[in-house]
Amino acid sequence: MLGKLTKHEFLTVGRMALPTYIGVLLIAVVGRFLTWLTSRKYLIDNVPKTFVKIIQILSSLLSTIYVIAFIALIVMTIFLMVYRFYKNFFTDEGYLMNTLPVRPASLVTSKLFNSWIWIIFSLIIAFGSLYITLGHYDQLIDMFKNLGTAISDVLDREGDFIRDELGVPIWVFVVELVFLALSYVTRYILTWYSSVGFGMLLSKKHKVLGTLIAYLILEIVSYILVGIYLAVAAEVVPNYYDIINTSGGKALQLVVVGSLVLNTIMSGLLFWFDCFIMKHRLNID
Repeated sequence: MLGKLTKHEFLTVGRMALPTYIGVLLIAVVGRFLTWLTSRKYLIDNVPKTFVKIIQILSSLLSTIYVIAFIALIVMTIFLMVYRFYKNFFTDEGYLMNTLPVRPASLVTSKLFNSWIWIIFSLIIAFGSLYITLGHYDQLIDMFKNLGTAISDVLDREGDFIRDELGVPIWVFVVELVFLALSYVTRYILTWYSSVGFGMLLSKKHKVLGTLIAYLILEIVSYILVGIYLAVAAEVVPNYYDIINTSGGKALQLVVVGSLVLNTIMSGLLFWFDCFIMKHRLNID
């Protein structure tokens, strides 16, 4: 059932998101083509100046439109993520969704999976459109190759020192960073989900305002938890202040691991809170 819910949600969001993604890519392609035209000396020398000016104006205009579309792509992904959660569970659709023979945990998980999928798609489209817009593909490829070579050289020369500073193998630290990024995004998604549910409890007539207030409250709570974590860490971790002051690598390791643990705990609490509201405090229009 979880697979069917995820598939249905993916197709529903796709019908709304794909036109925007295609539009951003088309704007990038047309803008790149106009930029290419204006860089052709033969064209500039052999066509009326008015035509060249029109092309240049269109190129500048499309560049502005692309920036707006790029931002809109990110905003739209977040909006769809929140809107679909609200519409499925807190409008008339909630009467159907909440009568399905599945637990609230499965419903929330299906939404979470889809949010992850569409965030990844958005990043792919964003970087793809940026790649098209910038051009100079050989230079970009060379830049990444040089960056990889530079990192490899640093690891060959300073690998032992970096490992001693971090207190763990470098590949372990990289894995920690990947999981840290996953935990941040997961907490962000679940915070918005909880804000929608909590916002419905705060104000049924002013849903948007209630959601924003709930989001602000949850963010304040998260900062309080971070403060509590830092206070506890200072008491529990041996030589905490000495580590912070004398070893940059181990201090960074403490921050990464602590943030990962804290985000995981907060994500678990938010997930439980979402399921609790849907099971016991559901407020459907």
